[in-house]
Amino acid sequence: MTPTYRVRYSVKFSPKMRSPADVVTIDLKAELDQVPALLPDGAYIMYIEDLDRAQNVHWTRWPKTYRPGG
Repeated sequence: MTPTYRVRYSVKFSPKMRSPADVVTIDLKAELDQVPALLPDGAYIMYIEDLDRAQNVHWTRWPKTYRPGG
């Protein structure tokens, strides 16, 4: 069974606050490592939630290219 993730991302990376208009939330049915390829180029992932397990995905499980501080 393919999991479903809710991903919140922004295509505008800025160290300053983002406006709500800069943030997009999308639900994706895919393996976690496939998520980046399903987002627009330059997307900065802010949050991932596993909808099947009803829990946040800890950043250490995120695809390697998107791990904060990684």
